Amino acid sequence: MKNFKHFMFAFVPPLLVIGIQYLASFFAMGISMLIESSWCAFGNTSDIFTALDQLESLWMSSTFNTGILLIYNAFSIVVFGLWYYMKYGGNYLPNPRTTFHPLALLGIVMLMPGTQYLTTYIMTFVASLFPDWMNAYMELLETAGMDENISLLMILCSVLFAPFCEELVFRGVTMKQLLKCLPFWAANLVQAVLFGIFHMNMMQGIYAACLGVVLGYVCEKGGSIYYSILLHILFNFWGTVISEYIWIGDSIFSIIFWFLFGIAMTAGGLLVFYFGIRKRNARTAAALQADTTMQA
Repeated sequence: MKNFKHFMFAFVPPLLVIGIQYLASFFAMGISMLIESSWCAFGNTSDIFTALDQLESLWMSSTFNTGILLIYNAFSIVVFGLWYYMKYGGNYLPNPRTTFHPLALLGIVMLMPGTQYLTTYIMTFVASLFPDWMNAYMELLETAGMDENISLLMILCSVLFAPFCEELVFRGVTMKQLLKCLPFWAANLVQAVLFGIFHMNMMQGIYAACLGVVLGYVCEKGGSIYYSILLHILFNFWGTVISEYIWIGDSIFSIIFWFLFGIAMTAGGLLVFYFGIRKRNARTAAALQADTTMQA
């Protein structure tokens, strides 16, 4: 029964963060309505229909949606950051020497193109089976302002704020809660599925769930949420900025080459990361043993 309670409680963080999204939307819409109504009352026009048209245009704009994302991300980082720190022992000021290792960081960098290419191929395969899913995904990106006219503010939100927010919610709080009642492989799988569902879009949800498995692994095995945050930042940076300058090609050779490249970089990145963490742990253990010897 206790394990069941722990399991069910793991659904609270994803539901709460969705609630925060809606609250941020209502807050922004309420403020805009207040400003517009004040303008109608004290400005040069009292045409309610004109005001409603202006509000509708504002709410449909990418700038307005970006503002909502910034409000939601900032508030969520504070809420889940405190939750992670107070209940799950989150360490926001880790010792760099005992937390990071050059090989582990190199593995994270290798995972950036690897996971990007693999998720792209997964999306292409799924889109060939369900083209409507891809159309809905592209419409979502356009509405959010994630197109060729993407603003600097949206890039900042996607590359920096969103990774911190989502990592604290899913790898920081949700996965730690699941680990109270499940082995790591199961906890990692469940949080990845919840991460995919959270995106509320079939296409985005599928690749987010696949990425979530890798993020959960580097977070848990690395012993620090900063590893998954770094990978998430690099993944989003590649998809938001770098991908515009990468040409894959449409020949059979190019398709096969980049698919194998994605597999090699992902597998190689995980392997390099694994050896980097082993070396870090050995270094830390040796340092602790040396300190114990000196004290004795």
